[in-house]
Formats: sequence, structure tokens, C-alpha cells
Amino acid sequence: MMLPERLYETLPYFYVVSGSQTVLWSPHWAAALSGVMLTFIGAIVWVIRTEKRRSPYGIKFKDQGGVPFWLYELQPFIYLTSGALLFNFAPTYLVYPSAMILLVLGIQLWLCRICWRSHS
Repeated sequence: MMLPERLYETLPYFYVVSGSQTVLWSPHWAAALSGVMLTFIGAIVWVIRTEKRRSPYGIKFKDQGGVPFWLYELQPFIYLTSGALLFNFAPTYLVYPSAMILLVLGIQLWLCRICWRSHS
């Protein structure tokens, strides 16, 4: 049985958003760990799909200043997850501005990459 295309296409986004929400709102570390895993599973599925859909004549991955391919590709999700973990498990409110910066930066990078890859 095949999934409808609309559902199939939205699954990585659903995984990332669900995992991030779990990390952000769950008080227990085991639930947060499962949220981190769900976020990165969605991120990996998204990266693999976008890489496979790129045109052979389009822009391929270039060396990003010595950063390995997977680290570069997962960078927005690392920022997003780190910010969510800081919000949820920070020992003091003084860490919240840093957490917000990480969340916003992760979302911004991911949205930029979505836009860049939809045009290539």
C-alpha cells in the first residue's frame, strides 16, 4: 500500500516539527531524547530526498570551508534541537536568549535551504 503523495511529501516536516515540539515541551529527559531522535530522522529523510532530487546539471554540494557534507546539511536541525533543549532543560532563565537565537537561526537556515532547493 502506497501513501498518498501529499502525505509522503510532508512526512519529514512532520517528523522535525513533532520532534522539536517534544523536545521543547516534555519535562522528562527520555521523552526529550526520543524527540531529538525523531527530529534527526526527519532531517536525514529531508536531506536524502533533496539531494536525490537535485538535477545532475544543477548545483551540487561544494566544499563549505572544510565542513563535512552531513554536518553542513544537519546544521539547521542541530541549531533547532539545541535551542529547544536549552529552553526545556536550562538551569536558569539567563540562557533563554541564547536558546531563542538558536531556534530562530535553525528555522531561518532551514527555510533558506528549502527555498534554495526548490529553485534548483
